[in-house]
Amino acid sequence: MKNYIILLATVALLLGAVPAAKGQGPFCGAAGTAGCNAVHYEDNAIIGWATTCTVARGPVDIIDPDGPRVHYGEDEYGIGPASTVTTDAVSLGDGGTATLTFAQPIRNNPGPDFAVFENSFNDNFLELAFVEVSSDGERYVRFPSTSLTQTETQLNGNLDPTMLNNLAGKFRVGYGTPFDLAELRDSTGIDINNITHIRLVDVVGTIDPQYATRDAFGHIINDPYPTNDTIWGSGGFDLTGVAVLQHEEASIDDAATVRMSVYPNPATDRVCITLKNSDDIDATLFDMSGRAVKTLTLRNGDNTIDISTLQNGIYLIRVAGSVTKIVKK
Repeated sequence: MKNYIILLATVALLLGAVPAAKGQGPFCGAAGTAGCNAVHYEDNAIIGWATTCTVARGPVDIIDPDGPRVHYGEDEYGIGPASTVTTDAVSLGDGGTATLTFAQPIRNNPGPDFAVFENSFNDNFLELAFVEVSSDGERYVRFPSTSLTQTETQLNGNLDPTMLNNLAGKFRVGYGTPFDLAELRDSTGIDINNITHIRLVDVVGTIDPQYATRDAFGHIINDPYPTNDTIWGSGGFDLTGVAVLQHEEASIDDAATVRMSVYPNPATDRVCITLKNSDDIDATLFDMSGRAVKTLTLRNGDNTIDISTLQNGIYLIRVAGSVTKIVKK
């Protein structure tokens, strides 16, 4: 990330964050928009922060992997509380990593369990990272990420956060991206009630297939590239902190939230979507380019949806802010 741009943008931050265009994707949008799950750095749910941080810095530019490494910031910038100061960050460089530990292991509880903070100066200049967790510091499991951003044109900004899921760096400085360990409940080699290490891996945002990184579906992830800054020695994801979140026991009201199941999945002609604890509710089906291909109204109970005219592939259905994968074969 070009820090001289960040310093210029600090004035804009003092006047108010640059507004993001309304997104059209299936995931939640920028911090402050309806349904957004961003975690503010002063949120009362935060009960702790990373206590150690070790950064393995990547190159300034992935096309020269043996060239100079980024050197902006100190590893210590990744520990302790995050803030809204964009310069209080440590750069990972292209493909670089940061490994963090905590005073106590992180356990899975209802809702998000931790949040990762980056120093983006607005809602659309988003530098991203994969998030991995471990119970022993050796075996890591990566959160399944999704990027529906177009890959025809290389971006140097202007990302739509509603096209991104399970990628750190989705929100502007001062707002963390939350992660829920329950998503990894079926993973082997880790104990989601005893997470001792979190590792962040910079997403190299080039759309050049030779150097590109890909999401869990094999899609190239397009984010600002190149971000090498020879003046400041920065580049790639810029970490400002990782917060541990507390949880309360689920209340009766919490238990009454909408629950959704989809079967059969994969499906060929029809899929049944079952809702519980719901009134009639609108739903949208998206393809993997982020395009809405079907809108419908679902009722409580079983709903049979005709998907016979859709092309084979993976789709995402959004219902009440929840997103579920549907495979058409």
